[in-house]
Amino acid sequence: MDYAPGAILAKIPLLKRMRLTRLQWDRNVVIHNLLNPFPWQTDSIDIVYSSHALEHFTREEGYRFLRECHRVLRPGGIIRIVVPDLKIQIADYMSGRVRADHFVESLLVLYPTQQHLLRRALLPFTFFPHKCMYDEETLLIVLREIGFVVYSKNGFESDIEDIRNIEAVDRTENSVIVEGRKQ
Repeated sequence: MDYAPGAILAKIPLLKRMRLTRLQWDRNVVIHNLLNPFPWQTDSIDIVYSSHALEHFTREEGYRFLRECHRVLRPGGIIRIVVPDLKIQIADYMSGRVRADHFVESLLVLYPTQQHLLRRALLPFTFFPHKCMYDEETLLIVLREIGFVVYSKNGFESDIEDIRNIEAVDRTENSVIVEGRKQ
């Protein structure tokens, strides 16, 4: 399930036939706004994998999303959440690797400054700022509050059998990875 512009454009047959884009999205991807209830029945899904999406929701939207994940997962179903690690970003600032005047920009919470008028107009459709940040402890607490039994993981360390077919190395670096099960 995805709602990224690329996933949406990849569903347009004319664009695929004309090969105007290099959209390489699996045709089985379901286009769905994650802020809305999922199109699946309660207790019907085995695995939910979310990589670098939760931080693009407000705290309240993120909780709603995670509660919806809990609703659709079967008892014993696995949830795996990957988000940027706020503690690493703060450590970069505290160590001087990121200057104070660049720190907020490094969090990706602001729209980048673009000089070109067209690019600036397109930013709401092409750039999605972070609206909430997490560290390992906070993400574990939130998922436990929702009802998951959770634990921290490393990249590619998972109870999901084919995790190597899903997870990308660059998405696990400097990230919090939490995995758990619905009771």
